[in-house]
Order: sequence, then structure tokens, then C-alpha cells
Amino acid sequence: MMQAQQNSLYANELECIQAVLETEGFSGLFSRGLGPTLAREIPSYAIYFVVYGVLMQTSQAQNLGTVAPLVCGAISGCACWIPVYPIDVVKTLVQNTEGGAATSSIEVARQLYEDEGIGAFYNGLTPKMLRASVNHAVTFYIYALVMDALV
Repeated sequence: MMQAQQNSLYANELECIQAVLETEGFSGLFSRGLGPTLAREIPSYAIYFVVYGVLMQTSQAQNLGTVAPLVCGAISGCACWIPVYPIDVVKTLVQNTEGGAATSSIEVARQLYEDEGIGAFYNGLTPKMLRASVNHAVTFYIYALVMDALV
């Protein structure tokens, strides 16, 4: 919650947790944005592992040799974010609303579209793709190294 705000309302994380518990209770702490988070995570991970598996079975991956997990991991990491990124934007907005002012994901999406248009759902996509490509390339490369060491 504190990450998204430049001028934080809270001195530290504990103060933020206390404020959420006081205004929204236990459910506010653990369930705000849960719906859009699940709507993002489930298809995202399905895409992630399917794309990686399919790419690793191609002849191009075989030609890449030991760098194949880097390349295929980077591609699968980006592929999993593109279709769900608008959901992530809505999730972030839902999670960063003021206590007691919680609105539904549909209301947040509708308001975002009315205020800023379709492009608002893709704000920040480029840095997300850069981060995802590096993160997932390294993840699958390390995974491949560990699996090779274990076999």
C-alpha cells in the first residue's frame, strides 16, 4: 500500500496495518483486491508455464543449448503479463484506495476508462516487460541449473 504513494500517510508499515485494521478490520487487511489478484494470477501462471513448455520443445530452443531457459523464460515472462496487465492496474488501484472508500473492481475499471481511456490500462507496461524478461529469464535459468545438478 505504501509503495504506490510518494507522500505516505503512514510513518511505517505497522502504522499502516493498524490503520487498516481500525477502519476495515481483518478482512480489509487480507482481502482487499483479492478478486482481481486471483483474476490476474490464475490465467497468468497458466500462460507462463504453457508458453515456457511449448518454447522449450521447439527446435530453436534446442539450437540455443544452455541459454534456452534464459530466452524462453524471458519470452514466457512477458507473454504471461501482456493479457493480464489491465487487471493488474485495476488491482493496484483497488488496493490503494483509502480505507472505507473501497469500491468494486468493475467500478474502478469503469472510472479509469472514463477518466483516462483505454491507454490507462497499459500505463507502465514497458518497465513491467523489462523487469519480467530479466526476472523470468533468471528464474528458469536457475531452475534448469538446479534440475541438471539433481539429475
